[in-house]
Amino acid sequence: MKYIRKRLLLICGLSLLALVRLPGIEGTRAHIKIVETTEASAPEIIEDTIFFSCKPRETVRYIGIAFAHEQFREIHLFSRNEHGVLFYFYPIPEGVRALDYRLVIDGLWTPDPKNPLKIRSAAGLTLSRLELPAEDAQIAVKSPVIRGDGYVEFNLAAVPGKDVYLSGSFNGWDPYMYRLNEVRPGLYTLVLRLLPGAYYYIFHAEGRKYLDPMNPNRGQDSEGYEISVLFVTP
Repeated sequence: MKYIRKRLLLICGLSLLALVRLPGIEGTRAHIKIVETTEASAPEIIEDTIFFSCKPRETVRYIGIAFAHEQFREIHLFSRNEHGVLFYFYPIPEGVRALDYRLVIDGLWTPDPKNPLKIRSAAGLTLSRLELPAEDAQIAVKSPVIRGDGYVEFNLAAVPGKDVYLSGSFNGWDPYMYRLNEVRPGLYTLVLRLLPGAYYYIFHAEGRKYLDPMNPNRGQDSEGYEISVLFVTP
């Protein structure tokens, strides 16, 4: 029964992804973000996209977002997840260091209530602002990374400020033995020494299990759940 429920949830999530514009972001990572978002938060940079979210207290017909660098000419409409959170993935624009924008809620233009950084435009409008990292600061991340010194580096990009752990066949599936370090906001890393062989593993965060979204190798545990697979060669 647990396996059936999990499969139904995955199918629903992937069906939702088919309706959402997700430029430049890997599908599994986007699915995880959509499913685990229960409340709105400040904009979050995920790989080469920005995740915007909003959860109004009252029922609304639609929520959109418009950007200053587009002269506010286009309103990008949000989608809604199963928790009632409206969200939108927007690709990081080239050559823009500060992204100024406004939300549009049922035709009413307003700053983003979850973003504390606001500015006043030349026309006297209050805009929300998101400072973007320099292009050379956007470092490509892979996982797992098998290093030449006999160590393996595990990386997971997730919501900042979380407790993230790694368990697998190399530690008896203990969910609290190996805690990943948040080396920069939203990027968690752990380095382990592993002998040559095949290993199975999973990430844990806030009581939930996650596959490694950057590792395409998959297997199944004894209950039929998918797990990530790592092959360490001599």
